[in-house]
Amino acid sequence: MIDLSYLKEISGNDQEFIKEMLALFIQTTAAEAANLRDLLAKEDFEAIGHLAHKIKAPIQMLGATELFELIRSLEIYGKEKSHFAEMPHIIQQVELEVEKTVEEIKTLLLNY
Repeated sequence: MIDLSYLKEISGNDQEFIKEMLALFIQTTAAEAANLRDLLAKEDFEAIGHLAHKIKAPIQMLGATELFELIRSLEIYGKEKSHFAEMPHIIQQVELEVEKTVEEIKTLLLNY
């Protein structure tokens, strides 16, 4: 699900930094991603785009490619105010990917 190559590269393989970034993902990014469903219920598609933009970079840093592509789609669709019918399915996929990513991170943190 994730590829820590980028984090290792930018940190000089600093294990403590990597642990902090992984924990931060769970505490902030995963929690913020949960807000996508609330925004969808309000049909606030523009806010979905803004939130997707906000959480895109941390997801990219983790090398979570599939999740990144989903978030990028939400960002683009929100900004363009388009593809509204696809958003519920994409958000559902995001939730599943975030859940899998969090589980993988928790496993990784046990080994750090």
